[in-house]
Amino acid sequence: MTNLEQARSHFQAGEFGKAREAAVAALADSPDDPELLAVAGRAGVETGADDAVDQLRKVTELQADSAEAWHDLGDALATEGRDDEATEAFKKALELNPDDELALTHLGHNAYTTGKGDDALSYLTQAADRSEGRMSTAAISLVEMYRSLGQTDQALDAAKKVSEAAPDDVAAALDVAELSIELGNHDEALKAFERVRQIDEVDQHEVYALHGMIQVELARGDVAKALELAREAKAIDTVGRTTGVFAYLEHEAGSGGVDIPRDMSAATIQALEAPPTREEVDQALAASLREHHLSHTDDRHLAGEEPLG
Repeated sequence: MTNLEQARSHFQAGEFGKAREAAVAALADSPDDPELLAVAGRAGVETGADDAVDQLRKVTELQADSAEAWHDLGDALATEGRDDEATEAFKKALELNPDDELALTHLGHNAYTTGKGDDALSYLTQAADRSEGRMSTAAISLVEMYRSLGQTDQALDAAKKVSEAAPDDVAAALDVAELSIELGNHDEALKAFERVRQIDEVDQHEVYALHGMIQVELARGDVAKALELAREAKAIDTVGRTTGVFAYLEHEAGSGGVDIPRDMSAATIQALEAPPTREEVDQALAASLREHHLSHTDDRHLAGEEPLG
């Protein structure tokens, strides 16, 4: 195995320190080898090496017509927070390969971090269009971009596209549900939460989905339906997330003359003595949705999809 093959093997295995060590050792004899410089530089980005940018910049000097080389340089510059320089490198990569979805995505992210919202939207939209019906970092980022700009309708449209491209992605379905709630599209929100119940296989996460459905029913004033859902959630809730919500809904329904069976736990009876307010319930349900969403956003990060934020 050559030094280059050894360095590449370490890099592909995620052993960035070893990859860099092998590439740097080989560069002693071949200081202008662009492939060795590329591996050393890319591994250096991962390990925080001071000379990673210099190595990758040298690759662009040796291979000025390589979109990949300019891309690698842009990555290194962005990692160091040198956004203006990174933007120029990514633009060069895009000039060499106009269909480079990843370069467009990087340019969108850089534009976002430097406060250029219109440019960010343009770049990310172009990148998402090139994803050809699959979930992409650009498509996910567009949802957050529109949200940050207060363009909820556009955010919902973008979220639906992500959900259609990845029908088993829980975070995408949750985006559709949450944005639908914000827009008052209650039926659409319920449909999205039902979808979440079908595709989220994590233990206890059905409770979260039911909390979302309760949030929708409360938003449209159907306390009886919300109570029915809360009773279902409480039956499978092993950590007591639903106790306060259930107590509030029983109190509200009871005040309206609804006959309610009193087979309640001590915790629920105690909560009934001083049930939470509607504001507290709304805050609890919103927190439940955030917690649910965050758990699946973390999964996206682990899978290599890095939305804005």
